[in-house]
Amino acid sequence: MRKWCWASRKSGAGFFRFCTAWILPCFAGARKAGRSSLRTFPASSRWRWPCLLCACWLLGASAAAEETVLTLTVGGDCVLGTREEWQQEEHTFLTVVAEKGMDWPLRNLREIFLADDMTLLNLECVLQGDSQGHDAGKQYTFRGDPAYARMLPRAGVAQVNVANNHFIGFREPGQASTLAALEAAGGAYSGFGHLYVWEAEGIRIGFGGCRETVWKETPRAVRKDILALREADCDLIIYSCHWGREYSPTHNRTQERMADYAIQCGADILIGAHPHVVQGVEKRNGALVLWSLGNLVFGGTHDMTTFDAMLAQLELHFRDGEYTGVQLRLLPVLTSGAIPVNDFSPVLAQGEDKKRILEKVAADSPGGVADVMWFVGK
Repeated sequence: MRKWCWASRKSGAGFFRFCTAWILPCFAGARKAGRSSLRTFPASSRWRWPCLLCACWLLGASAAAEETVLTLTVGGDCVLGTREEWQQEEHTFLTVVAEKGMDWPLRNLREIFLADDMTLLNLECVLQGDSQGHDAGKQYTFRGDPAYARMLPRAGVAQVNVANNHFIGFREPGQASTLAALEAAGGAYSGFGHLYVWEAEGIRIGFGGCRETVWKETPRAVRKDILALREADCDLIIYSCHWGREYSPTHNRTQERMADYAIQCGADILIGAHPHVVQGVEKRNGALVLWSLGNLVFGGTHDMTTFDAMLAQLELHFRDGEYTGVQLRLLPVLTSGAIPVNDFSPVLAQGEDKKRILEKVAADSPGGVADVMWFVGK
């Protein structure tokens, strides 16, 4: 059972810090002087007993303080479909799933996703049964069967981000069909103004997301999302950012500017997508930034030039409801288990593959990387 302090968990945590800063030093000073701690308080009895009561509360709160840990797994770009012009061709994502079953694409990662508290992926396609609304002017448009939405909860994926350039490839009909399919499958989604608040063990975590192009034109879209999540009394905000240059091994200044803006608005953790390759991680202005996780399940391309990707496991720590920090573990992944062929079923990387992927991440990370990294909250 969750223990509540003072009037609320947040005011309790603030009062805890007050006592730590002002009351304990009085006792410490008294012990060093060899005097009765009570007599070191101000002489006025008006203050002596309140201070003593505060000290007693502090000791009790210290013993009763409860730590909550929630594990979130995040993954990169998922195209659960194929290009519009490939809908009738052989050896596509569609034909492989038809042959091997709905569990095929995420079968090798399912155990990881089912063992955590929440899994978030970036859905880079629409789920629609026809081509209504197709934007023929776009170079790449990806579409999958609405039934593919069921792949996600079956593999332990509870939520997807839809703030990306392929969610809009079939205009309003494609967007409406995709969201309806996700809802019918029991999945959650966030991005493009859609906000999701996940509550577990009394902790409220808010999710949203935006594209770099939208942020450039309308920065207030990001601010509006994050402020709405703060007003929803979220203890932590995780924001997905679709940004950067495709296939660049390093993040750029525009990504940094967007990150700084989102952090200034109140985001605690930023999850990057779009470059299709792994990029670095860093603590930036008090927040954790994952610049890019690469491709995860990628039905949009058969002849892939890179298979390197990663999952990130975030062990989120809260003390009496207040976010204290995150333990980050990087899990290198290969987008296909049959390289050089894309079999649309990613696997955990091992040996030299794992080493190579981590080296790529480290090259774009100011502080380098380790098997397990700890980032203190703001």
